[in-house]
Amino acid sequence: MLAFLQACLCWRNVLKFANKFWKKFSLRERGGVEVGKNTRLLQLQLRESEHLAEKLSQTVSDLTTVLYLKEAELQYWQSRVSQYRQEALTLAKGSNTLKATLSEFEFNIECQSKELGALRTEQKGLKEALAQAWREKEELLQRWMEEKREEADRLNQYNDTQERWQRLAKHLRKNLHREMEKSMFP
Repeated sequence: MLAFLQACLCWRNVLKFANKFWKKFSLRERGGVEVGKNTRLLQLQLRESEHLAEKLSQTVSDLTTVLYLKEAELQYWQSRVSQYRQEALTLAKGSNTLKATLSEFEFNIECQSKELGALRTEQKGLKEALAQAWREKEELLQRWMEEKREEADRLNQYNDTQERWQRLAKHLRKNLHREMEKSMFP
Protein backbone atom coordinates (compact mmCIF):
# COMPACT_ATOMS: atom_id res chain seq x y z
CA MET A 1 0.00 0.00 0.00
CA LEU A 2 2.82 2.37 0.91
CA ALA A 3 4.64 1.57 -2.35
CA PHE A 4 1.49 2.46 -4.31
CA LEU A 5 1.23 5.80 -2.51
CA GLN A 6 4.89 6.60 -3.24
CA ALA A 7 4.40 5.71 -6.91
CA CYS A 8 1.39 8.03 -7.11
CA LEU A 9 3.40 10.90 -5.60
CA CYS A 10 6.22 10.27 -8.14
CA TRP A 11 3.74 10.32 -11.01
CA ARG A 12 2.34 13.63 -9.70
CA ASN A 13 5.83 15.17 -9.78
CA VAL A 14 6.33 13.94 -13.34
CA LEU A 15 3.04 15.56 -14.39
CA LYS A 16 3.99 18.87 -12.76
CA PHE A 17 7.29 18.84 -14.62
CA ALA A 18 5.54 18.10 -17.92
CA ASN A 19 3.08 20.94 -17.33
CA LYS A 20 5.91 23.44 -16.73
CA PHE A 21 7.67 22.20 -19.85
CA TRP A 22 4.61 22.57 -22.09
CA LYS A 23 3.87 26.05 -20.82
CA LYS A 24 7.32 27.15 -21.93
CA PHE A 25 7.01 25.39 -25.23
CA SER A 26 4.53 27.51 -27.17
CA LEU A 27 3.35 27.79 -30.78
CA ARG A 28 5.73 30.56 -31.60
CA GLU A 29 8.74 28.52 -30.81
CA ARG A 30 7.55 25.40 -32.63
CA GLY A 31 6.07 27.08 -35.66
CA GLY A 32 3.11 25.78 -37.66
CA VAL A 33 -0.57 25.03 -37.23
CA GLU A 34 -0.24 21.33 -36.81
CA VAL A 35 2.03 21.75 -33.87
CA GLY A 36 -0.59 24.12 -32.35
CA LYS A 37 -3.30 21.51 -32.66
CA ASN A 38 -1.02 18.94 -31.13
CA THR A 39 -0.09 21.39 -28.45
CA ARG A 40 -3.71 22.05 -27.60
CA LEU A 41 -4.40 18.35 -27.51
CA LEU A 42 -1.37 17.83 -25.33
CA GLN A 43 -2.42 20.72 -23.09
CA LEU A 44 -5.88 19.13 -22.70
CA GLN A 45 -4.27 15.83 -21.91
CA LEU A 46 -1.93 17.60 -19.54
CA ARG A 47 -4.86 19.29 -17.76
CA GLU A 48 -6.64 15.98 -17.60
CA SER A 49 -3.49 14.38 -16.22
CA GLU A 50 -3.12 17.20 -13.70
CA HIS A 51 -6.74 16.79 -12.70
CA LEU A 52 -6.18 13.05 -12.38
CA ALA A 53 -2.96 13.71 -10.45
CA GLU A 54 -4.86 16.01 -8.06
CA LYS A 55 -7.50 13.32 -7.59
CA LEU A 56 -4.79 10.75 -7.05
CA SER A 57 -3.03 13.09 -4.67
CA GLN A 58 -6.26 13.59 -2.72
CA THR A 59 -6.83 9.83 -2.77
CA VAL A 60 -3.26 9.30 -1.50
CA SER A 61 -3.87 11.86 1.22
CA ASP A 62 -7.19 10.25 2.17
CA LEU A 63 -5.65 6.79 2.10
CA THR A 64 -2.71 8.02 4.22
CA THR A 65 -5.18 9.42 6.75
CA VAL A 66 -7.14 6.16 6.72
CA LEU A 67 -3.88 4.25 7.05
CA TYR A 68 -2.87 6.28 10.12
CA LEU A 69 -6.33 5.80 11.61
CA LYS A 70 -6.19 2.07 10.92
CA GLU A 71 -2.70 1.86 12.45
CA ALA A 72 -3.96 3.71 15.53
CA GLU A 73 -7.00 1.42 15.69
CA LEU A 74 -4.75 -1.60 15.24
CA GLN A 75 -2.54 -0.42 18.12
CA TYR A 76 -5.64 0.13 20.26
CA TRP A 77 -6.94 -3.37 19.53
CA GLN A 78 -3.49 -4.88 20.07
CA SER A 79 -3.31 -3.20 23.46
CA ARG A 80 -6.82 -4.50 24.25
CA VAL A 81 -5.80 -8.01 23.18
CA SER A 82 -2.70 -7.74 25.37
CA GLN A 83 -4.82 -6.48 28.27
CA TYR A 84 -7.35 -9.30 27.83
CA ARG A 85 -4.52 -11.84 27.50
CA GLN A 86 -3.08 -10.56 30.80
CA GLU A 87 -6.52 -10.73 32.41
CA ALA A 88 -6.97 -14.27 31.07
CA LEU A 89 -3.59 -15.27 32.53
CA THR A 90 -4.50 -13.70 35.86
CA LEU A 91 -7.88 -15.45 35.86
CA ALA A 92 -6.22 -18.73 34.88
CA LYS A 93 -3.78 -18.39 37.78
CA GLY A 94 -6.67 -17.57 40.09
CA SER A 95 -8.59 -20.53 38.72
CA ASN A 96 -5.60 -22.81 39.30
CA THR A 97 -5.26 -21.49 42.83
CA LEU A 98 -8.96 -22.08 43.47
CA LYS A 99 -8.72 -25.56 41.99
CA ALA A 100 -5.77 -26.35 44.26
CA THR A 101 -7.66 -24.97 47.27
CA LEU A 102 -10.75 -26.95 46.29
CA SER A 103 -8.65 -30.09 45.90
CA GLU A 104 -7.12 -29.48 49.33
CA PHE A 105 -10.56 -28.97 50.88
CA GLU A 106 -11.85 -32.14 49.20
CA PHE A 107 -8.86 -34.04 50.58
CA ASN A 108 -9.49 -32.60 54.07
CA ILE A 109 -13.17 -33.52 53.83
CA GLU A 110 -12.26 -37.05 52.78
CA CYS A 111 -9.79 -37.37 55.68
CA GLN A 112 -12.28 -35.93 58.16
CA SER A 113 -14.99 -38.21 56.79
CA LYS A 114 -12.75 -41.23 57.35
CA GLU A 115 -11.85 -39.96 60.81
CA LEU A 116 -15.55 -39.41 61.56
CA GLY A 117 -16.29 -42.97 60.44
CA ALA A 118 -13.54 -44.30 62.71
CA LEU A 119 -14.83 -42.17 65.61
CA ARG A 120 -18.38 -43.41 65.05
CA THR A 121 -17.16 -47.00 65.06
CA GLU A 122 -15.20 -46.31 68.26
CA GLN A 123 -18.25 -44.56 69.77
CA LYS A 124 -20.43 -47.56 68.93
CA GLY A 125 -17.92 -49.88 70.60
CA LEU A 126 -17.75 -47.60 73.65
CA LYS A 127 -21.56 -47.46 73.85
CA GLU A 128 -21.71 -51.24 73.71
CA ALA A 129 -19.00 -51.48 76.39
CA LEU A 130 -20.88 -48.92 78.51
CA ALA A 131 -24.13 -50.86 78.11
CA GLN A 132 -22.31 -54.06 79.11
CA ALA A 133 -20.79 -52.28 82.12
CA TRP A 134 -24.27 -51.03 83.17
CA ARG A 135 -25.65 -54.56 82.86
CA GLU A 136 -22.79 -55.97 84.92
CA LYS A 137 -23.27 -53.20 87.50
CA GLU A 138 -26.97 -54.00 87.73
CA GLU A 139 -26.20 -57.72 88.11
CA LEU A 140 -23.60 -57.00 90.81
CA LEU A 141 -26.01 -54.64 92.55
CA GLN A 142 -28.77 -57.28 92.45
CA ARG A 143 -26.41 -59.96 93.78
CA TRP A 144 -25.14 -57.61 96.48
CA MET A 145 -28.71 -56.68 97.47
CA GLU A 146 -29.66 -60.41 97.50
CA GLU A 147 -26.65 -61.22 99.68
CA LYS A 148 -27.50 -58.31 101.98
CA ARG A 149 -31.11 -59.54 102.19
CA GLU A 150 -29.96 -63.05 102.99
CA GLU A 151 -27.52 -61.64 105.55
CA ALA A 152 -30.32 -59.55 107.05
CA ASP A 153 -32.56 -62.63 107.16
CA ARG A 154 -29.83 -64.63 108.90
CA LEU A 155 -29.21 -61.78 111.29
CA ASN A 156 -32.94 -61.49 111.96
CA GLN A 157 -33.13 -65.23 112.58
CA TYR A 158 -30.13 -65.05 114.86
CA ASN A 159 -31.67 -62.10 116.70
CA ASP A 160 -35.00 -63.92 116.95
CA THR A 161 -33.19 -67.00 118.28
CA GLN A 162 -31.23 -64.88 120.73
CA GLU A 163 -34.40 -63.17 121.85
CA ARG A 164 -36.15 -66.48 122.35
CA TRP A 165 -33.18 -67.81 124.26
CA GLN A 166 -33.06 -64.73 126.40
CA ARG A 167 -36.81 -64.98 127.13
CA LEU A 168 -36.42 -68.62 127.86
CA ALA A 169 -33.37 -67.93 130.02
CA LYS A 170 -35.28 -65.17 131.77
CA HIS A 171 -38.23 -67.45 132.28
CA LEU A 172 -35.93 -70.19 133.53
CA ARG A 173 -34.16 -67.81 135.90
CA LYS A 174 -37.46 -66.59 137.11
CA ASN A 175 -38.57 -70.16 137.69
CA LEU A 176 -35.26 -71.02 139.24
CA HIS A 177 -35.51 -68.08 141.47
CA ARG A 178 -38.99 -69.12 142.57
CA GLU A 179 -37.91 -72.62 143.13
CA MET A 180 -35.04 -71.46 145.18
CA GLU A 181 -37.26 -69.27 147.22
CA LYS A 182 -39.62 -72.13 147.76
CA SER A 183 -36.84 -74.39 148.81
CA MET A 184 -35.39 -71.88 151.13
CA PHE A 185 -38.60 -70.96 152.67
CA PRO A 186 -40.80 -73.86 152.82
